[in-house]
Amino acid sequence: MNPPSFRAIFVSDLDGTLLRDDKTASRKDTQALCELQKHGVLRAVATGRSIHSARKCLPPDFPVDYLIVSTGNQIIRWPDGEALQSARLTSPEIEKTRELLTGLGVNFMIHDDFPDTHHFSYHRGPAPSADFERRLNLHAAYAREYAGLPGSASQFLAVLDPARDDLFHAIAKASPELSVVRATSPLDNSSIWVEIFARGVSKASAIDALLHRHGLNGVLTGAIGNDHNDREMLERVHLPYVVAGAFLPHEPRYIKTPGNNSGAVSFAVSHFLKALNHA
Repeated sequence: MNPPSFRAIFVSDLDGTLLRDDKTASRKDTQALCELQKHGVLRAVATGRSIHSARKCLPPDFPVDYLIVSTGNQIIRWPDGEALQSARLTSPEIEKTRELLTGLGVNFMIHDDFPDTHHFSYHRGPAPSADFERRLNLHAAYAREYAGLPGSASQFLAVLDPARDDLFHAIAKASPELSVVRATSPLDNSSIWVEIFARGVSKASAIDALLHRHGLNGVLTGAIGNDHNDREMLERVHLPYVVAGAFLPHEPRYIKTPGNNSGAVSFAVSHFLKALNHA
């Protein structure tokens, strides 16, 4: 069966953007996504969450066409859940990254391959991290202490002190063959999370994959986000929307929206549809 036809694409980040602080999407923002469908717009949610975690806050009838999960590591067709794309780290990449992070004294987790990306092994570095322990306790049912090199993995997640930008840059510089993405911890809103994936993984590359899948050449593209791991996605699209109070530093081309508790997605969709219908 051929994929449905669309005339544009709009992508929303999840936490801090589409979801309010209570981890629910407002009726106003949900209705805005329904409105996109009426205008022939492909709708996707792009999140750092795993598919297991995303399903906890998005009901099966949530009005989107795709979920881009694990910061672009998987693309899931919604609502049937078919995985259209998934990347993994190889054993040599895992071993090299483990040695790098251990040598830097970093606390980190190694997430299992898809579809079990919510399961992980963990390693405690010499410096304690409250945010690392908080995440570990939150997902204790899926955690195990590191006990040997896995054959494959979906990603690493390292937790850094908010002041250790230098460690993020050191990890990125030492890993040019991989995709190293910065995010802000959703648990304390300050710690640096470093996500390490196979080469080319990002929310932006997932958008490109969807455009290619549907043959959407030259169509209007829009996205809304609030964090560092949204930067490439926002740079990729024609209309980049950034939520008020975002962790991202402001850039002149960003279109500022209200906060995530005040209809950020609805505002962005309204602006996007005006641009689409006047193109």
